[in-house]
Amino acid sequence: MHSMATTTAAVTTYFFGARLPNPGPSFGRFQARFGNFGGFSLGTKKSPPPPPPKQKQKFDDGERPVWFPGAEPPEWLDGSMVGDRGFDPFGLGKPAEYLQFDYDGLDQNLAKNVAGDVIGTRIEAAEVNPTPFQPYSEVFGLQRFRECELIHGRWAMLGALGALAVEGLTGVAWQDAGKVELIEGSSYLGLPLPFSITTLIWIEVLVIGYIEFQRNAELDPEKRLYPGGKFFDPLGLASDPEEKERLNWLRSSMLVLPWWSSSFLASKLL
Repeated sequence: MHSMATTTAAVTTYFFGARLPNPGPSFGRFQARFGNFGGFSLGTKKSPPPPPPKQKQKFDDGERPVWFPGAEPPEWLDGSMVGDRGFDPFGLGKPAEYLQFDYDGLDQNLAKNVAGDVIGTRIEAAEVNPTPFQPYSEVFGLQRFRECELIHGRWAMLGALGALAVEGLTGVAWQDAGKVELIEGSSYLGLPLPFSITTLIWIEVLVIGYIEFQRNAELDPEKRLYPGGKFFDPLGLASDPEEKERLNWLRSSMLVLPWWSSSFLASKLL
């Protein structure tokens, strides 16, 4: 492991200007060589890592459904996710690439140690692992965007159903509901409620906060998005066929979100 070369030649020293011989052996010049320690090599360049394997596409180039005829989907949208039509014009779902650097020079016998060169790139996996602590690329990656899209679509569908149902029963538009509550007091479907606006806000914060806390406590992303059970799927729509129902859910969410934008603009212009 370690080898040391010694010099036995006579070395002269100086003491107050007088030249004194030193016939003894000198250990002034030595060389240390280090081998491998558990597969970790010191003083040798690390070979570049092999490129990451390409994911197998679910569709061929001619059979891939896209959001616009003739559109070319980006490489990170391979069609493996439900409802993937290759729509990402701003590249928000592009996986982050990290540069891999070699070790810096740490030779104490050199006057200058050179910094390590770039030996390759590393791309994080797109899958979210059910762990309590996750890196930035997984929390704000493609899987996280899909989760946000699905959650926002569900809230939009519930809000659209509630707005249309209440407006049909009471005749009050959704954009004027707040004015009626402030003037006439809190009510639901025309029936007065024994709570003030402040109390209703606190009830909403506590109830919705508890629901969101329980949802985020689930670490498995599939169970967090599709909990199922008798409370979240009483009709058993997500059991057979599963992917078809998820695709219909995404389509409904994407249709309701623009509806809310158009309704908001119409309420401001009319």
